[in-house]
Amino acid sequence: MVRYIYWDVLLLTNLAVNYIILLAAGKLSYRNISHWRLALSSLLGSVYAVSALVVPLKAAYSLPARIAFGLFMVALSYPGARGIALLRVTLCFFLCSAVAAGTALALQSFGGRIAAQATLFQGEAVVHWYVVAFSLAVLAALPVLANMNGYSSLRRLPLMTIEVSIGGKTLGLTGLVDTGNNLRDPVSGLPVIVIDWDALRNLMPPGVSAFFMSTWDAIPAGLPETSVGTRLRLVPYESLSGKMGVLPGFRPDRLALVGKNGLRVFKNAIVCASQERLSPSGLYQALLHPDLVNP
Repeated sequence: MVRYIYWDVLLLTNLAVNYIILLAAGKLSYRNISHWRLALSSLLGSVYAVSALVVPLKAAYSLPARIAFGLFMVALSYPGARGIALLRVTLCFFLCSAVAAGTALALQSFGGRIAAQATLFQGEAVVHWYVVAFSLAVLAALPVLANMNGYSSLRRLPLMTIEVSIGGKTLGLTGLVDTGNNLRDPVSGLPVIVIDWDALRNLMPPGVSAFFMSTWDAIPAGLPETSVGTRLRLVPYESLSGKMGVLPGFRPDRLALVGKNGLRVFKNAIVCASQERLSPSGLYQALLHPDLVNP
């Protein structure tokens, strides 16, 4: 018996399954979702799976290679995830992949001659629409079932995507709305956003690192007269423990809060740098002033 595999059907099927897996992984790990990134990553994963049928290079489709490609898909879909946050979303991705494959195998066991496993890891298999439909339904229900069973015992953190621009460069990152952040610039009265210096480092123009590292003796003498120097600020603060100090900061060219639908709301604020990592898990890289969200 001759078996035909239609590459277009296989491509579209893998595209749908990959997208739902990535979406479910993001929901389970509470990441901000960028649908175009998920679509691009899913498409690349589908092309990779289909190419296994025609490219005679077994090493490129071995289990380690497929796992590595899965990691690439996660990193492309959720570029803001770092450290523990990246590990969390990666584990959720492989968990969802295992659930999809397990669902398909269960249908194969109970359904006799059903050929299943339409996932990133089994791109060569024949796919039946009802296997795919049921697997997608199970994946879509995972985040809902997880919340119903207390997977998230804590209130969901108020996270937002923000974009900071200066000198023609833009940085996108995840911020936490911190109700305890009451910092304001003493000169302009603008609210303050605190961002990890490690995240800001590549955004800032050369020559200002000494200012943000608080190594005052190394600051160039002519810095205050430059276009960047006129934007620099020092914001005093007092911690809960009573420690007092100043945070180096700047006024960006543009600051935008990005909604889930991609809509950008532009705000005026001062951006300050923190030498200490704000989130040990890497879940967020900025602390937002609550007045930026609820003026």
